[in-house]
Amino acid sequence: MLKKIVNPLVIASVALLPLMSACSSDTRTEAKASESVKKEVTAKSGKDFKLEPKKVSEGIYCMFGVLDGPTKENAGFMSNSCYIETEGSWVLWDAGATYKFAEQAYAAMKKIKDMPVSTVILSHEHDDHWLGAGYYQKNFGAKVIGSKLIGEHFKPGHEAETRMYTILKPEDVEGTKIITVDETAKEGTTTFTIGGVEMKYVSLGQAHSEDDYLLYLPGKKVMLAADVIMNGRITSNRDGSVLGQIKAIDTVKSMQWDVCVPGHGFITDKTATDESTLYFKLLKERIIAALDDDVEATEINEVVTLPEFKKAAMYDMLNSNNVSAAYTELEMAD
Repeated sequence: MLKKIVNPLVIASVALLPLMSACSSDTRTEAKASESVKKEVTAKSGKDFKLEPKKVSEGIYCMFGVLDGPTKENAGFMSNSCYIETEGSWVLWDAGATYKFAEQAYAAMKKIKDMPVSTVILSHEHDDHWLGAGYYQKNFGAKVIGSKLIGEHFKPGHEAETRMYTILKPEDVEGTKIITVDETAKEGTTTFTIGGVEMKYVSLGQAHSEDDYLLYLPGKKVMLAADVIMNGRITSNRDGSVLGQIKAIDTVKSMQWDVCVPGHGFITDKTATDESTLYFKLLKERIIAALDDDVEATEINEVVTLPEFKKAAMYDMLNSNNVSAAYTELEMAD
């Protein structure tokens, strides 16, 4: 029989197979490691909010937050803020909760019209509405107008004491600083014109918070009501007033507007105020009835439950506290 002739190249190729396999495995391992690093870098760069400003009226665009409190998942984007187009600049109503949110909000608005932000006007002291203002001060030298309570209750350098720093991921609060208000809001109604747009900044006193304001644009028939109006979710009345809320809601409803942007919620048409109106009307009526029936403070949450709002976001978290606070307020007012 003839002996088979073995090709030396075949032998060499066979010998190299383990080495080639090892190299291929190393390459795949390196690729996976590289991809892992990329994912880690992306994760640590902070949340991409994928913001899409909604046009609510001619020259007015708003960012609508989720119906929730601040969480790691939403990175603090749970309140509404609006850009107002004026001649040569944007005016901002509420700045959001973080520097990174503000940065992304402006990037989205720049695509609509490339203008600086000249003025930031704030509705109240709750940090989800104003902690992003530092972005506009730093990058545009924007004037910030807001409640004196921001300066009294929040001190630069004490960011770690804010809700956002306590709750959110470090990468999502990076760059966020407590700002100094440039101009303190005044009592009553302050009327000013910026870039040809007339604005009325109206003090509401204690309502949702200890010191609330709304911004009314009479020429556009637009009401920027912030947290005295909410829809789709329960309000938090932790440092507000039931009587003050009702008065503030009546003020909002007394003005002529076609669009009303709530502080939380998505409804902006003529029905925007309906839920807040009903909630505080029922809350007041049922607490007073309970007081007339000599219901004790320890029993009030069993008697007053507001089942009409059970399906609203944050009902389980906030309603019982609102009822207890209302009981205390109305008992003292009686």
